[in-house]
Amino acid sequence: MLARTLGGNDLIASSYTLSGSPVFQPPRFSFADRVAAAAKAGFAAIGIAVEDYIACHERGVSDAEMRRILDDHGIAAAEIEFLTGWWEEGERGERPRAVEERIYQAADAFGSRHMNVGCAGERGSLPPPEKVAAKFGDLCDRAAKHGLLVALEFLPWSDIPDVAAAGAIVGEAGRANGGILIDTWHYFRGAADPAQVRAVPPEKFFLIQFDDADAERMGSWMEDTTDRRRLPGEGAFDLAGFIRMLDAVGVVAPFSVEILSAEQRARTVEEAARAAYESSRAVITKARQK
Repeated sequence: MLARTLGGNDLIASSYTLSGSPVFQPPRFSFADRVAAAAKAGFAAIGIAVEDYIACHERGVSDAEMRRILDDHGIAAAEIEFLTGWWEEGERGERPRAVEERIYQAADAFGSRHMNVGCAGERGSLPPPEKVAAKFGDLCDRAAKHGLLVALEFLPWSDIPDVAAAGAIVGEAGRANGGILIDTWHYFRGAADPAQVRAVPPEKFFLIQFDDADAERMGSWMEDTTDRRRLPGEGAFDLAGFIRMLDAVGVVAPFSVEILSAEQRARTVEEAARAAYESSRAVITKARQK
């Protein structure tokens, strides 16, 4: 399926890029409108937040109807997100496992390529590293039964703050379908260390989340990452250098454009898709010009 064969020149419209609403709130635009806008803009695929998937079902939109909409527009639902708490056990693990099962339901319905996972809590949220790696391995085993890659996202304020920390978990788990999600915001707001990238086998980078931002963080971590991202090329990140770095080490992974800002949310869904696609494609093309 298309979703499982995406490569290094393909762009995915992440769920939040087209939702028209703040993070964790129901999308302002319908699923059909978002799919149509993404396809018209040129995206190869879209991302679906698990909360959005559940809400579609609650509104009476079935898997079959969602799949028909995707097929009518020739676009894939490559990305399902976001799972946290996958390391929890007992009662604390019941809700994460329930969310995980809904992710698998969506992935089975759409033939999705990957699921995004991570730890969004502050330092001290996770158990010891060896247990985290074991739990990540268990998660990968469950996801493999649904043909899913598991993309581990690092966040600079968390117990998995950078490429090195994510790479250690992925390496210790040792699963073929376990790899790293590298988000430009998290990379540049964190260690931004090319040596860490070069230390990871390039095939272990499963996804590049693509966005820009101002040179300095404004407000809290959460405020800056969910409200102040910019379209690629409109901020201070060295995105061209970032792309050339990944290309030089042999990373071949699709780009999931993830723009979270008040400006993006205020756009119509067509404008949001077009702006995200055109700005991203322009930066990527310029970076790869000889």
